[in-house]
Amino acid sequence: MKAEYRRDMYHNYLILEDEKEADRASYQVRMLLGNVIPSILKCHIENLDGKNFYSYEITSRQSVASYYEGKKFRSADVRMILEGIIRVMEDFAEYLMNPEQLLIRPDYIYLDIESGTAFFCCLPGQGGEVQSQLRELVEYMLPKLDHEDQEAVVLGYGIYRKVMEPGFQLETMKEAAYQSCPEISAGDRKNPEKSSMEGADTKEEKEAEIFPAEENTGNPCIVSHEQPEREGSGWWWIAGCTAGAAAMLALSGAGILGLLPRLPAEIVMGGGIAAFGIGGIGGWISEKKKKRQEKKAEWRSKTGKEKESFSRKEEKEEFLEEEHAGGRKEEKISPENQKPFFQEVEMPSPELQKTVYGETEALFSGTRSGPSTLVSREPGEHATIYLEQEITVVGKLVNAADAVIPIPTVSRVHARIRRAEGEYYLADLNSRNGTAVNGRLLKNGEEYCLQDEDEVDFAQARYIFLK
Repeated sequence: MKAEYRRDMYHNYLILEDEKEADRASYQVRMLLGNVIPSILKCHIENLDGKNFYSYEITSRQSVASYYEGKKFRSADVRMILEGIIRVMEDFAEYLMNPEQLLIRPDYIYLDIESGTAFFCCLPGQGGEVQSQLRELVEYMLPKLDHEDQEAVVLGYGIYRKVMEPGFQLETMKEAAYQSCPEISAGDRKNPEKSSMEGADTKEEKEAEIFPAEENTGNPCIVSHEQPEREGSGWWWIAGCTAGAAAMLALSGAGILGLLPRLPAEIVMGGGIAAFGIGGIGGWISEKKKKRQEKKAEWRSKTGKEKESFSRKEEKEEFLEEEHAGGRKEEKISPENQKPFFQEVEMPSPELQKTVYGETEALFSGTRSGPSTLVSREPGEHATIYLEQEITVVGKLVNAADAVIPIPTVSRVHARIRRAEGEYYLADLNSRNGTAVNGRLLKNGEEYCLQDEDEVDFAQARYIFLK
């Protein structure tokens, strides 16, 4: 079965091709086109060259395969999908539809992340036995379960055992989906992060004791990317062309006085106008280029400072982990005896170092650097997005997006950035207003490899990619 994607001004569609001609008079097809079944994606059929194309609207919805490409299934995710399957099976029973026309596969189950609702594709004659499709779906989910979530593991393997039994019924799935996990108390399910928060105060106190508050002392090791301003660069063009126009007038005056051959008035006026025009255009281009360079320098400077802070934070965490792993006894440092983490010292000569300390070996010769970033094109308008994860989801829904852009034109789950082998690949996630790179709107299913200083637009949120 061939699947394509299409986008118009405000909507995204999944297109499934079926070589068989649809019987529009049949009850099943009429119910599908009537869009009365709430758990089925809205659909219409187009016929072209004897082939049927089923168009399903998927605007602002994500397929299970794409949304969980780099994520794990937690218990809430497993329940959301299972409850969606139960709901669509009940809807099909209510409307006397054939459940074997459902496509219960990761590529064709679409999620509304905000409401936690699953929607399905119905394609007459192309589904299959429900139990067989469910078994394939659960086998897809099992390797992607979050094994730190005990309830998700128990639920996933419990469902798998049920779908492997002969004579599988919907009531059996309900029983497996809604049963509670006996190994996990109700209090832990309500507050799963309780155990991870224990000892947080101790860690914060330890960090405060070992690392005093940082002050901006003007670190000379930070390399500034700002370029020196060239004062009045645009005026050089205007001054030069003004001098050219004055020279034309001088030649004309010399011709009138008989010192040189007289030039026609049209040539003198044309030359003067052309000289002033060239000067004005040149000055405008220079000023625009200068402002662009200043803005880039501002982006680079801001990102450099943020990356330095990011690296500083990583160093602190690594230091504390090593301190904990080594089991060394901590010493209480009084405020008057505190010393900055980095301080300038006068180094002995290389000969003295070899004599006293022996040969020196470098533990780490490279420079620490933070992750690639997306920086707001208008400085300060939007928060910087750090691409430190394998998959970074961009959107405005707080509990679904890794990078939140809280503006109305950005979709709840808008785009995805995937990191692979040092490169970053951007893809739109069926957003209503689209994702563009350097002014070009990305197609559905397209992954664009970002290059340094690419201009990325998430609807009206405008960013610069800095690698």
